[in-house]
Amino acid sequence: KTADQIASLNADDIKQVLNGIEKNKINASSRNPQVNALLSQVKAVGGKVMGSAQSRSMLRNQIHGLIFNQGLPSIFLTINPADINSRVALYFAGIDLDLDAIIPSNLPSTYQRAEIIASHPVSTAKFFHRLITTVLETMILGEGVLGPVKGYYGTVENQGRGSLHLHMLIWLDHKYTPSQLRENIKDEQFRNNLRDYLEDIISEDLDHL
Repeated sequence: KTADQIASLNADDIKQVLNGIEKNKINASSRNPQVNALLSQVKAVGGKVMGSAQSRSMLRNQIHGLIFNQGLPSIFLTINPADINSRVALYFAGIDLDLDAIIPSNLPSTYQRAEIIASHPVSTAKFFHRLITTVLETMILGEGVLGPVKGYYGTVENQGRGSLHLHMLIWLDHKYTPSQLRENIKDEQFRNNLRDYLEDIISEDLDHL
């Protein structure tokens, strides 16, 4: 039935709907069933295409499901590796480096490193995957630096230069609701404990500047 509905469409029908969507003057209830059948199939297929509007919608639905199940997330975290400054990333790209040397003598220039990273996208993606996996396993999950964690959700994006970075929501394993936190923050001892916790998990390092 769906195939027959899609087959009955013509170019004018599709053009009319696209113009309406572009001008935000049409919704699902005002479209004919044939167009709705086509867009439903496009949405189903597009959900598997990374970076598409449909895939982003699917990710949002998954996050909403986690929030419904676990409550609001505790921490929003972004991990943005500086791959052009990483000897490990260069090693993944096939550059012969002594990773044990603190100050390597044969490190390429900044421009050369950027060129190497840009020309080896698969190797850079493998480096990113290994780095993120290591951070998760050693610093976040289990008895990590954030304390007990009951859930996390991350999505990967690429920057303009093609490098990858991760946005992550983390659910800490505590029983406080936002309203309870708002109430408890009025207590001085609770505020002190919260401050000590934040100072313990957050650090700032400007030595590289």
